[in-house]
Amino acid sequence: MIHVKTRLDPKLISRQAETFKALSSPARVAIVTSLAERDMSVNELVEMLEHLDCPCSCERTNISKHLAVLREAGIVSVSEDAQRRIYRLRARCLVEAISCTVRLSNA
Repeated sequence: MIHVKTRLDPKLISRQAETFKALSSPARVAIVTSLAERDMSVNELVEMLEHLDCPCSCERTNISKHLAVLREAGIVSVSEDAQRRIYRLRARCLVEAISCTVRLSNA
């Protein structure tokens, strides 16, 4: 059992909830999981995610919107590489949280 030894700060709790809210979309979870493997451009993410069998739309505009949500939450960052925008996973700790959900679903 994990014990958190921190006082309950409403602002911190709200920020933490916003982070998890950013992961409330199957497409965004797939993006985070993909970026855990390597940094990618939007086009690379679209190609990778279009093979998913999920109800999420994997069109470029939708993926860009999902990336904006993840950027706003501080989960991913973006850098310029000539004409391409490269996305990088900043919050690697979330990969373990996502892995934990797989263990929960198998319990």
